[in-house]
Amino acid sequence: MIIKTNNVEVEATTPLRKALEMLEASPVKIIIVLDSDRTLVGTVTDGDFRRAILRGDNMDSYVIDIANREPVSVHEDLNAGTLKSLIRERNVRYIPIIDDDGRLKGIYDGSVTPTSSDLKVPIVLMAGGLGRRLMPLTADCPKPLLPLADKPILEHIIVKFRDQGYRRFYISINYLGHMIEDYFGTGKNWGVEISYLRENMRLGTGGALDLLPNNMQFPFLVMNGDLITEMDFDDIVRNHIEAGAAATMCVREYMTAVPFGVVKFHGNTYLDVEEKPTYTHHINAGIYCLSKDALENIPSGEFYDMPTLFEDLTSKQHPCGVHVMRDSWIDIGNPREYESAQSRFRAKAEAEAADKKGRRIDD
Repeated sequence: MIIKTNNVEVEATTPLRKALEMLEASPVKIIIVLDSDRTLVGTVTDGDFRRAILRGDNMDSYVIDIANREPVSVHEDLNAGTLKSLIRERNVRYIPIIDDDGRLKGIYDGSVTPTSSDLKVPIVLMAGGLGRRLMPLTADCPKPLLPLADKPILEHIIVKFRDQGYRRFYISINYLGHMIEDYFGTGKNWGVEISYLRENMRLGTGGALDLLPNNMQFPFLVMNGDLITEMDFDDIVRNHIEAGAAATMCVREYMTAVPFGVVKFHGNTYLDVEEKPTYTHHINAGIYCLSKDALENIPSGEFYDMPTLFEDLTSKQHPCGVHVMRDSWIDIGNPREYESAQSRFRAKAEAEAADKKGRRIDD
């Protein structure tokens, strides 16, 4: 959760006594030290104050004297999922958020946001498709098991969810589904629990949900098994619950560039021309959050897709929502997209290997 910092912002020359009084009066247990143009220059926690008191520091000395002058901070464009991972990795509660010029934009408080593990939200992954557009790669391998760098697409997805606190998975399988089941088993090797929804016929992204158990936990997330994203899944769950929606669809901006002048006219009368415009649309991102009302509308034993579910729910006056995602998103649907994802993951793996090698040398 991003919180305001007005009551804990101080200049470098603020006396320790005043800064400590501010900390004691504020629910935000960190002091942010800024220069005159709001550039972040340091942070001070209650631990820093305790150590200063034990050392016998003069309480009229400046707060910058005890500040951490190289605090962990993140850019304002960093996605929330990565931010939460950094909170866990660094074992800190607060992380300042800065802009391109190092100016403070806010603080992320990792302790106040409800987590998926608190909600026990299950994940349904759709992995039963034929992968026709990726033939011949999918002739003897289901698309979710195609490799990206060192592991299959579906493994990247499961690990991303797991690292955000999700533990319960249902995987819908059909085409070459036994290979997916053999690879992941019960999920024990990944620290998760996996059950399988075995489609005897192709049921679509909605129809497969009829195979879920009667004791299904609500709400639950549904995601196509060929997507790679850095989104914070807790965000859509929280928005879904707050809106009281039966179903929430993730949408993403998609821009279409027209390489010609677009002519506007009425009848035979010319009005205007817009040269090579770019139009912005919102597309279905293949990620959903569903409640009990949505699941109860799934027909049994027939092909049924998710857009149809939203149409049916809307026609029956069930509230449906959208969640606009702005994090990275890759839909691996054709050879060009697969190769693009391959290149991105190879580059990421090489960068991580070089970083590890550099740390070993430094050690």
